[in-house]
Amino acid sequence: MLEPLGLDLWFADGGIVSFHGFAYPTRMAIVRLADGGLWLWSPVEKTAAIEDEVRALGPVRHVVSPNNLHYLFLGEWQAAFPDAKLWGTAATIAKCSDLRFSGALVDEPPADWEGQIDQFYFTNSPFVDELIFFHRRSRTAIIADLSQTFSEAFLKHHWPWWMHSVARLSKMVEGWGYPPIDYRISFRNRASARPKIRELIAERPEHVVVAHGEVVRTGGESFLRRAFSWLL
Repeated sequence: MLEPLGLDLWFADGGIVSFHGFAYPTRMAIVRLADGGLWLWSPVEKTAAIEDEVRALGPVRHVVSPNNLHYLFLGEWQAAFPDAKLWGTAATIAKCSDLRFSGALVDEPPADWEGQIDQFYFTNSPFVDELIFFHRRSRTAIIADLSQTFSEAFLKHHWPWWMHSVARLSKMVEGWGYPPIDYRISFRNRASARPKIRELIAERPEHVVVAHGEVVRTGGESFLRRAFSWLL
């Protein structure tokens, strides 16, 4: 169930969730930090099988939500790993007042993973504040909703026929990786975001893990230039 992608990074696909009536796949990423502890990004629905595989990798020290749309399964992972620190954006923390957070994430990473995982905080949309992460050891960019790479097969199987062409025209498909059109339209003050995207691309990622769509296994740097051409 867990698939390795580079050094000390794995990902796992979860089930399908509904967002505004459309089917969305889910995916989580797991990083093993230098101290042996695990960093869980955007955890999917917890099953006994995936929990067992995660536990086999090491102790879970951090559970991370990248934005206020990726919160559905935080509670069940916190319950399973009560000693792990839970992190999120300010909007996520406000939305999930029933959970215990260790702090709000911004551009500067906490000391717990500083120098291992870089993060880039985007508050440009009034609807979503989102963090993109870059795991240095595996050279992997990790993106929640700012890049979506739906395959033709997924769209054909899960989305109504009339949305297929909309997804393609919006370039939120495999090979392009744009975010949805409403996210782009709401993205304000783009000048403040460009240096962050350029800094990420300058790291020359080899892989890109997205929450919704196909994983980019090679050529991550070139992919990111296409995926954020609407911004750059």
